[in-house]
Amino acid sequence: MANVLVRPTTFDWNPALELRLAGIDGGEIFYAVAGEGAPVLLLHGFGGEIWMWERQVEAMSKRYRLYIPDLLGYGYSDRPKVDYTPSLFVDTIRQFMDQIGVSRASLIGNSMGAGIAWAFALTYPTRVDKLILIDGIPPHVVPAVRSRLLRWFLAIRHIPLLPYLALALRTRLMVRAELMEAIYDDRLVTDMVVERQHQISRIEGTARVMASTVRYADGVARYADALETLRKPTLIIWGEQDELFPVAVGSQLHASIRDSELVVIKDSGHMVMWEKPDETNQAILEFLGRPPERSCTGIPPR
Repeated sequence: MANVLVRPTTFDWNPALELRLAGIDGGEIFYAVAGEGAPVLLLHGFGGEIWMWERQVEAMSKRYRLYIPDLLGYGYSDRPKVDYTPSLFVDTIRQFMDQIGVSRASLIGNSMGAGIAWAFALTYPTRVDKLILIDGIPPHVVPAVRSRLLRWFLAIRHIPLLPYLALALRTRLMVRAELMEAIYDDRLVTDMVVERQHQISRIEGTARVMASTVRYADGVARYADALETLRKPTLIIWGEQDELFPVAVGSQLHASIRDSELVVIKDSGHMVMWEKPDETNQAILEFLGRPPERSCTGIPPR
């Protein structure tokens, strides 16, 4: 049975984090704030939540003002009954930035969050300083997937009710299997981590949101041609052992984005920022610390 959404007042992994709400069309975004300095948004991936950035907070908050939202429909944010299309996520980030008073920021995203980040930069180029894409989805995401589990789920995404039921009936064992696909070192997938993720997955509306997100996954392809027009300094970080999207996908993104560089981190998977935080944080901070470059181009929002 699904659980009612009850938002925490603190996180056990970082009680000092300030937790807030931002109202946007359709509901409220739950987010964490830390540090002072230039603003940086950190965007989690499909099925993710704020905790996936827990190992970036201490290192990055010493230099930057971090805003870490649960995307609309995920984590402890509201789950309105809408179509969870790529353009919806892009627009919610715009509204979120408006609500928190941030006119321009650097964006860091993992997986789907990285796709939202580069799509946002194409749609609202004047609002983005730099991009960091961590094992990010490409425009043609469906054929790029290599995970057997995710490929099966994508294959059934248009069958009525089946994707929803597959998600609604997930057990702790299934959540563990999903995390073990995303994390190369299985020893890191502890009972505590599994329980943390499982409790979020049981919140009412989560299965509906995730099924909708997958149903509209092909929508990101509309940005494919525009990606080559992106003119933002971009760092692409990839886990060498990513089982969802191989390094070749990162190389393709690197080839498509002119002002980009690719860093591959050994012995790590899809959540490299969580699995190898020291190497990831070093790459992020070195990149963000470089003198800014100003250029912008864009596609009209839809």
